[in-house]
Amino acid sequence: MAGAETGASAAQAPLRRRWSAPWPRASLRAYLAAIMLVATVPFIALMGYRIYGDFMAQRARMWAELQRTAVATAQNVERELAASIETLTIIGRTTLVDRADSAEFEAFLRDHPQPRNSWYGTFLLLPDGQVLVDAAYPPGARRAIGAEALRSLPEFRSMLTQPRALVSNLIPPRGADGSFTTAVAVPVVSQGRVAYVLGAWIDSGAWQMLLQSSAPPADGFLVLYDRDHVVMARTQSPQRFVGVQLPPDAIGAMRARSAGTHRIAALEGDTVYGAWHAVPWAGWGVAVGIAAAPLDAAVLQSVITAAAGAALCVLLGLYLASRVARHLVRPLDQLSRGEVQHIGAPIVVLEVADLRQALASAAERDIAARQRIQDTANEFQTLFNSSPIALAFAQDPGCRVVTDNAAMEALFGKVDARADLVIRGPHSGPPLQPHQLPLQRACASGQPVPPMELEIVRPGQPARHVLAQAVPLLDETGQPRGAIGAIVDISDRVRSSAQLERADRRLRESQHLIDLAQEAGHVGFFHYRFGEDTLHWSPGQAKLFGLGTMPDDTHWSGLLRHVHADDRVRVEQTLRELLASGRERETLEYRIAPAGGPLRWLSSRVLVVYGPDAKPQQMIGVSVDATEEKQLQRERAALTELERAARLQAEAANQAKDEFLAMLGHELRNPLSAIASAVEVLNRVDSGSEVAASARAIAARQTRHLAHMMDDLLDVGRVISGKVLLTRRALDLSKLVRRVMSTLEVTGDGQRHVLESNLTPVWVDADATRVEQVFGNLLTNALKYTPAGGHIKVAVHHDGDSAVLQVSDNGPGIPPTLLPRVFDLFVQGERSLDRRAGGLGIGLTLARRLVELHGGTIEADSSPRGSTFTVRLPSIEPPAVIDTQQRRQELSRRSVVLVEDNEDARESLRVMLELDGHTVVTAQDGVSGLRTVLDLRPDVAVVDVGLPGMNGLELAKRSRGAGFAGLMIAVSGYGRDTDVRQARESGFDAHLVKPVNVTELQRLMGSVA
Repeated sequence: MAGAETGASAAQAPLRRRWSAPWPRASLRAYLAAIMLVATVPFIALMGYRIYGDFMAQRARMWAELQRTAVATAQNVERELAASIETLTIIGRTTLVDRADSAEFEAFLRDHPQPRNSWYGTFLLLPDGQVLVDAAYPPGARRAIGAEALRSLPEFRSMLTQPRALVSNLIPPRGADGSFTTAVAVPVVSQGRVAYVLGAWIDSGAWQMLLQSSAPPADGFLVLYDRDHVVMARTQSPQRFVGVQLPPDAIGAMRARSAGTHRIAALEGDTVYGAWHAVPWAGWGVAVGIAAAPLDAAVLQSVITAAAGAALCVLLGLYLASRVARHLVRPLDQLSRGEVQHIGAPIVVLEVADLRQALASAAERDIAARQRIQDTANEFQTLFNSSPIALAFAQDPGCRVVTDNAAMEALFGKVDARADLVIRGPHSGPPLQPHQLPLQRACASGQPVPPMELEIVRPGQPARHVLAQAVPLLDETGQPRGAIGAIVDISDRVRSSAQLERADRRLRESQHLIDLAQEAGHVGFFHYRFGEDTLHWSPGQAKLFGLGTMPDDTHWSGLLRHVHADDRVRVEQTLRELLASGRERETLEYRIAPAGGPLRWLSSRVLVVYGPDAKPQQMIGVSVDATEEKQLQRERAALTELERAARLQAEAANQAKDEFLAMLGHELRNPLSAIASAVEVLNRVDSGSEVAASARAIAARQTRHLAHMMDDLLDVGRVISGKVLLTRRALDLSKLVRRVMSTLEVTGDGQRHVLESNLTPVWVDADATRVEQVFGNLLTNALKYTPAGGHIKVAVHHDGDSAVLQVSDNGPGIPPTLLPRVFDLFVQGERSLDRRAGGLGIGLTLARRLVELHGGTIEADSSPRGSTFTVRLPSIEPPAVIDTQQRRQELSRRSVVLVEDNEDARESLRVMLELDGHTVVTAQDGVSGLRTVLDLRPDVAVVDVGLPGMNGLELAKRSRGAGFAGLMIAVSGYGRDTDVRQARESGFDAHLVKPVNVTELQRLMGSVA
């Protein structure tokens, strides 16, 4: 049991050290003070955070209240201006028109009270600024004082060309009373021109009363200012500040934003918290502010009070910690000095008293053990000092106290002379840190360190190589308490071996480096002597220049002869400048044209050696092949150009996308408006009348138009993403084209044009629906851009192995700038304002992608005389048996359950099915629909996918799980491949996209056995 406890203690010892190691060494008083601070500082910090948060919340509420006051007051000012302008407009349209004579109109104004309480007078001006009437002055008085200020405004001059209301800035004092005023004026238009300018004077006192009625904040003020930020009215000291411009910092803040809050300077010079809001169309603004000093003082007082309380708490805690520490530190200090029996003061802490008793008992046991240890130590000391092997003894786990024997000192010298020693790993590795040495590793790990080779370097002496190992010394718990290390000198053996190895390696590496570099042909060397005019080539240099053997010409001109003629002069000029300047190094880049080989770039780095007289003596050079680097530079430039072109293309695509979205909104509104109007007509007339039949035809036609647009959008998305699967079969292209053209004759879409056709039978292996879609888009495009009465020609014929379909028109043609992009997505030519034919700009894109899926091509050619679109498809031989009989599937009466949550869609589809003779039961949600299907077990279940309660996919799964075997048709507004696949996986037999194609639904109904 004791062994188990010992093992547990030994296992817990590292854990205790791990937890206790981070604690710093400090006095007990310091720890008690730290405990007190840890207990109080977070609370103080939290209290400071709460004070700061309350201050920020209070200031946020203040900003919001100021902003609301500014907005409300600005709205009051705006309403007053709007009412004045409306009153002037009414007077101008009625009274002034009835009294065209200005004298009569002036008499009318003076005999009647002012239309608005805020006015103190009304005036009438001619367009040139001449005053006809000014009711603010007595008859005969000089009346041009305010009018002169009004005429000088740029808004007055612009009002004559662009008739609109005018609101002036603050006008300087008029007359003897010295009061400020503002003017509101409107143009009076007669026979398409401005005949008069009718206005009203509003005294600044009226604006003063409006501000007072807007409830300015307590201890705050409201200010109304004009476009030049001049004060028009103010709730505090108006007689002092009306007509004065706002401070510069306030003007700067208000110009940056039309509304906001800021700490700004007031006109009195104090700092205020202010908010402002503009009166947009007048250019005026309203500001509200309250003094900042009282609020700042309240915050400062709260902070000072909290800081004083926190300081008092900290001081009190420190005092109590000091008092407690006194009863602990004094006896512990005496015990630490060994005064176990001589503690004078009584020990009041029980743990300290127990410690004193334990120390006294331990002292007695220590005396007996010390004698036994001394005997053992003497024996070990004798063996340690007399050993011929260098030994080191670490007396503690940290190797702070190490004893060396005589052999160790003979090998390394005295301990105090080892500071300059550097100990490395084998093969001159990095210097070892103290903890990496064998003795320290054994002390730290408690594991033996096997023999390892070390290199010991002392400045000024050759390195010494030793073989070192160490074993740990363990205490009774198995933990290391020290270690013993042994070292053997092997310097002579290592030195001899290393010398031989280095010599052999240098010889091999030098030779291989030169041989490999020149054999690879990537580097060459040359050496030129100026005085002798001799040039020596290396084999690698000759290979770089495309020479199979060493050149016979050993002069400098021989090298230049191989340089490209366009670079030869530049190389010679660079060398002359190098020698003239006295520089030593230069890089030459030039081209060479080896016989029978491609043009290549070389880069030569040369070094010139000068003599004592500063004349060049010799030039050494190394050349490398730079062809790939130059190619990379050209490719980088090409990539930069491609990136620029791609960016321009992306910008054009983004513009086309914006135009498409605007066009889509227009195209959707047109048919929806027609359908809404048709429905309204059906609600008002007899269902059997011709008007009702026409309305139904309009609704049906526009519904088909919407469905066609949605089909085109879905098709172009599937085609571009490569998700369209073609159902190919042999078909006669001429018959398909003839069938589409006959459809135009039935619908009347081609009545406004002259259609001509030249159709030769030609067979292709294609998807009939997709080819019909291509031809339909081309023909619709021709009808769309050809004026009424124009000619459109359609031709089908053979051309070699291709079947050719051409659609030509004599319209205005495609602009040359648009022709290269005519097949791009969302690209369209100019359209008339009525947009009678509609379109989304995706028809030609869809046509090109569908033709390419069939392995064909489509081209556009245009001139001012018209456009021609040519489609080429691979032709095939006519099939041996042609089935020309069209099978018709006759409808039989079926029992149908229709589940649809939209009431209008459910009712219209129910009526259509009943008109075909079917028996229909409806349900409006998923839960009731499932119950109806399982109860009635109909022949056919038509289910909307997006149902409330239970969606259509879940309804299908449960119906099939309950054994329902009838035909199930899914109806959804989404027609992606994933939607169709999910419907199939859920148990549906077919998937239809809204609006439901009646022909396809009838075909599915007829397929039920």
